[in-house]
Amino acid sequence: MNQELIKLEKGSCLCTFYNNGKADVMIIDNVEVDKTHRRRGIGTQIIEHAIELARKRGVDSIELNVNSDNIPAKKLYEKMGFKKTNKDYYRLILRKFR
Repeated sequence: MNQELIKLEKGSCLCTFYNNGKADVMIIDNVEVDKTHRRRGIGTQIIEHAIELARKRGVDSIELNVNSDNIPAKKLYEKMGFKKTNKDYYRLILRKFR
């Protein structure tokens, strides 16, 4: 398992990579955008960078957890193609599992 930080000027996230026995997975953790710069597309840029990183590393799927009351984040992830898998988890399939 290894990690990589995606850092933009006004936001960041931590990406963790592992193999679950069936697929190579990246988990996106701690997506943060400076409070004074929210609603300006920075979250979208962070997720776009994360997806690009996952593709470069040959990841099969990307997963993330979101607080149940964070409606703007849920809308962003759904807009970016993530599908809700259960209560507060979302997944984006990049490649079919082996």
